[in-house]
Amino acid sequence: MKSNNSTFTGIMLLVLLWLTYSILTGPTKEEIAEQQLQEQQLLDKGKENQDSLKQAKKQFTDNQFLQIDQDTTLTPAQKDSTKNKLQKDLLGNQYGIFTSAAVGTDGQATLENEKLKVTFNKKGGAIALVEVKGFLQYNHLTDDPYDKEPLVLMENEGNRFSYYIPLNGTTKGDISTGDLYFEPTLEGNTLRMRAYANDRSQYIEQKYTIKDDYTLDYQLNLEGINASMPRDKNITLDWHTNIRKIEKNPYYEKTMTTVYYKNKDDGFDYCDCRSTNEEALEEQVEWVSQSQQFFNASLFAKEGTTFKSANVGSYVVDDKDEFLKILDSKIEIVTRDQKSAAYDMQFYIGPNDYNELAKMGNEFERIIPFGWSIFGFISRSVIRPMFNFFALFISNYGIIILLLTFLIRLALFPLQYKMILNGVKMGVMKPEMEAMRAKHKDDAAGMQAAQMKMYQEFGLNPLGGCLPMLLTMPIWIALYRFFPSSISFRQESFLWADDLVSYDSIFDFGYVPFLYDIYGDHISLFTLLWMVSMFAFLWYNSKQMDMTAAAGGGANMKMMKYMQFAFPVLFFFALNSWAAGLTAYMLFSNLLNIAQTFITKNVLINKDKLRAELLEKKRNYKEQPDKKKGFMAKYQDLLAEQQKELERKNKKGKK
Repeated sequence: MKSNNSTFTGIMLLVLLWLTYSILTGPTKEEIAEQQLQEQQLLDKGKENQDSLKQAKKQFTDNQFLQIDQDTTLTPAQKDSTKNKLQKDLLGNQYGIFTSAAVGTDGQATLENEKLKVTFNKKGGAIALVEVKGFLQYNHLTDDPYDKEPLVLMENEGNRFSYYIPLNGTTKGDISTGDLYFEPTLEGNTLRMRAYANDRSQYIEQKYTIKDDYTLDYQLNLEGINASMPRDKNITLDWHTNIRKIEKNPYYEKTMTTVYYKNKDDGFDYCDCRSTNEEALEEQVEWVSQSQQFFNASLFAKEGTTFKSANVGSYVVDDKDEFLKILDSKIEIVTRDQKSAAYDMQFYIGPNDYNELAKMGNEFERIIPFGWSIFGFISRSVIRPMFNFFALFISNYGIIILLLTFLIRLALFPLQYKMILNGVKMGVMKPEMEAMRAKHKDDAAGMQAAQMKMYQEFGLNPLGGCLPMLLTMPIWIALYRFFPSSISFRQESFLWADDLVSYDSIFDFGYVPFLYDIYGDHISLFTLLWMVSMFAFLWYNSKQMDMTAAAGGGANMKMMKYMQFAFPVLFFFALNSWAAGLTAYMLFSNLLNIAQTFITKNVLINKDKLRAELLEKKRNYKEQPDKKKGFMAKYQDLLAEQQKELERKNKKGKK
């Protein structure tokens, strides 16, 4: 086996690994149909709770409101007062003691620091949108695919952040804070949003205090309403978000957008990223995060507040939909029987920056999808610190990728050297190989046994070229997860690539049926150059490929020689929409690999000296035959036994 065969085998294993991963993680047609059904059911369910109030408002508009507006005997103030009274009467017991808070006017309030600008709606008292300063997002609603605007999270009229608070004397047994109007009071960096009961000494308050980072201290305060609350029911937080597309490449963004959570006993986990998935969390929950590729909005339970359980879900929508995904969390909060009950929580709304998330503690940094097991460890604890170190001195992240590629190739060179050396050994023993094949040209089993014996005599390892490549795969897989997960590369440019976490398009040709599904709507230059470099490398190796074999083996070798050129083409289609940082690394790595291979074969290795050493090993082996041991010897003995058994069967057949 030569080094070119090893490269071919490595590529085959890499393709097999990728295809297996895609098949195992991809949704079936039945799952897609179920996802679409669940999505529609979720949307219908979200509308259901608002139907009664909408119907009431419609009746006002169509009937009595019109009459009041046309009454010329009333002043504007009297008209407003009359409308409010009629609305309260129509609402009846739907909101119990909070009927007065169900009537009001829309409006907004804001909190701001150097990193966030948070806007709140008076109706619901919840966050309406958050501008994350210093970041831009792609606007997918314009004709220009590269149009950018300030980055905004949690913005959508269909979003909900509403508490269902159990309350006696109401039609449904509870009220939704999303239906109530809150009165804002700003005190420095603290915003109080209060929905008053009919008796204004009773109220529901949402208190937000913005810090100097990406966090807000948050309290839900229930003042004086404990006597109206049943003792056997808990509060439910309904957090529903239609996630907007904000990155250049929605494919990566969609596969990395889901609900993450931390159970007190079971630890960190998340909903499936690639298909619709719901999880019922029966254990106490410490935090819930609705996370996209590079940004998240998360809620933490602080001391004294218990998230008893939760139902969380991530729902896939059609690629042509306006939204990326639908994320939903229903969190059960244990109710306390106190006249003044304060439920302390904390928001984190901002970038998936490892250091920022790590400061929050409680494994929060694990929402960055660096990968699992050894791959995640390499990304998180080896590659990330190296990039951060280089970033202290180098501002161009493309140069950092090139430098990292060089260091990785240098660190792996001992393995690469063994792989190349093994191939050269096989090459210098070509005369002996040809003689062995000629001797056993009509005996395949005999050829295999003789070949194994020759490997042992010369101290050759037929797997010596494959194993080093397999050992490098964890690094490759770790980098595959690292580049599209690291916010440091987001919207960083290098050469023609404008965003290293997305594809590096040099030509956008638009939507073409069939081609779009297998290739996309653009041409990525790093991917194209990588394919060309792979062709060059495979051509260089194929010039040294041993095409002589017995019993028709030469035809098989020739087919393998040309089939290996199909794999760069297959990868060309697969890599076209991958992160430019990753394809740039693959191109640099391949160019360095070509240089290493050429220099090692033509400068570092003396083929004549190597052949003499191998012939000396064969002489020593024959003089000390008792040294046979290990796997190769056992395998050789097994082949010899099989050969003898085959000969016995042939003799019986002749008789």
